[in-house]
Amino acid sequence: MAPSTGSSSLRSRCSLPNLLVWLLNLSLLALAAAALGPVLLLRPRPTPFGWAVISVHAATLLTALAALCAHLAAARLRLAAYTSFALAALCCHALLAAAFVLHRDSSLRLLESARDRREQLVLAFLEVALLLAMLLAQAGALAATCVVSRRWAREHREVETEKAAVARKRGREMARVQAVSAAAAEAGVKAVDDKVMRSSSGKKVHWANDDGFDEC
Repeated sequence: MAPSTGSSSLRSRCSLPNLLVWLLNLSLLALAAAALGPVLLLRPRPTPFGWAVISVHAATLLTALAALCAHLAAARLRLAAYTSFALAALCCHALLAAAFVLHRDSSLRLLESARDRREQLVLAFLEVALLLAMLLAQAGALAATCVVSRRWAREHREVETEKAAVARKRGREMARVQAVSAAAAEAGVKAVDDKVMRSSSGKKVHWANDDGFDEC
């Protein structure tokens, strides 16, 4: 039972959805780390808007790192908590990308960069590209994680059902063995009782013959 469970767990961890989750979270980790560069290059001492962008990237880093650690440790993620963080990160990526695309000048003014206009536009374009890449990676990782979590839950239910079936079968076998043992013991006791009764009746007849009581 244990080897089969271990092999199925190994197969489930090496399956395509798990590999996809691992690759997406790894790419998300790299993208979030790379996205810190344009913000810090625009202004090494960030403004409040810059700190907001950095906090979004830091939260994405932590979410991807937690998912990677859970995957490597073969642990199950708390799907509700992970989904909440992933959805929050998705919304933040979308809002930041929309802010840089639709309100580029206002966003750059909020960052208060001392660089020239061309460098600011290049760094802003790089930030938008990384945000959109993170948006896609986060959406894919969330979808793949939901699929893997459902698969793990189904496999867990199958394993528990198999364990219950094995336990019931073992219980029936033990009950049958106990019934056979009880029947054998009862038959042995009955045989001993019959033997004792035959021996006792033979002794009574022998004593009666010794006392002179012959049968007519």
